[in-house]
Amino acid sequence: MATVFTLAQGARSSALLTMGTLASATYTASSAIDLGATIPTDVTLEIEVTPGSTPSGNKRILVWAQLSLDNTNFGTGPTSGMTTTDEGDLQWVGAFTIQSTGTHRRFMKLSDLPIARYLKLVVKNDMGVALTSGAIYKADITAVGT
Repeated sequence: MATVFTLAQGARSSALLTMGTLASATYTASSAIDLGATIPTDVTLEIEVTPGSTPSGNKRILVWAQLSLDNTNFGTGPTSGMTTTDEGDLQWVGAFTIQSTGTHRRFMKLSDLPIARYLKLVVKNDMGVALTSGAIYKADITAVGT
């Protein structure tokens, strides 16, 4: 008889990255995140942001990852400030377009990235206005055989 797999979602984590009053056109990065020796099948990210005023310009939040196999040597790319040098070296996760004020949430997944035990999440506020708050949470997705 064939093994049947179902997916199980873990609990929502505490904030992996808080963005506070992140200025427009500015990057920030999380501390290293250890996915564990048994890497989940996928990871769902919950991105929560509140713009300080009505977004203008590109009206988006950009999310990338920096990966590491050993928790020491992470991929390159910007993680703070406004310099975009080597932005193309970051692993793309997704974009979140925001059209209005108030708190907005969007969910993204990591399953399209190369597999690595360690990662840092990198965010760029590309909304044209500063945030009043923001955070990223995760929930691991695992395969359960029956």
